[in-house]
Amino acid sequence: MIKFLVVEDEFTIALDIEQRLIKLGFESLGIARSYNEALPVLLETNPDIVLLDINLGSGKSGIDLGKLITERFKIPIVFLTAYSDEKTFAKAEEAKPMGYIIKPFNDNDIKRTIIIATERYRKAVSVPNAALSNEKKSDILFVKDKNNITKIHVDDILWLEAMDNYTFIYVSESKWIVNLFLKDVLEKLEPNRFVRIHRSYAVSIDKITAIEENTLFIGKKHLNISRTYKKEFLEKLNLI
Repeated sequence: MIKFLVVEDEFTIALDIEQRLIKLGFESLGIARSYNEALPVLLETNPDIVLLDINLGSGKSGIDLGKLITERFKIPIVFLTAYSDEKTFAKAEEAKPMGYIIKPFNDNDIKRTIIIATERYRKAVSVPNAALSNEKKSDILFVKDKNNITKIHVDDILWLEAMDNYTFIYVSESKWIVNLFLKDVLEKLEPNRFVRIHRSYAVSIDKITAIEENTLFIGKKHLNISRTYKKEFLEKLNLI
């Protein structure tokens, strides 16, 4: 089932789109009304596609958000717009959308565009992803701290914590900070060794000492397991 996020500043329109797509068999991950509302949702969830209004009222535009989603989150986007002029489309193309839906909508257009966009995106990244899946990730990370570069052994990493655009890497009694989203750091690590348990946390499976309900322990440190990530987290554990 395709999971979607709607980013639209007019709530009645966003709700209408969400309800239409649910009836068409897609799964909603929520509604955001601005750039700032969308960011925490994107950090906590993993949509298959984002339906994004080009104009988001005041503040940063849908095109600004679209660029971020494409470049940093690696999620396909489809723009929603009432404008069909060449100038608008030329500007929107900077975000590399997988398609457009022109207002007013109809169900067939929405469904067809989403299916085509997700399939187009899947084909576009399938070759690089296949290569990455067969490539062993490095056992070492190099972290730049001002003018110094420190080597970190991946085996020594306990957990990672997201803080806005930064990620803290906890190693034994020390921690390091890198100017990357948590998702970007995880792409550099073996997916079978590290797992997301919360919007703000990912942990080394080998370092888990106990799990109690929705709390995970690494030594004396306890971290919350969010409902969003719990199923995927439990699937990665070697439960017997």
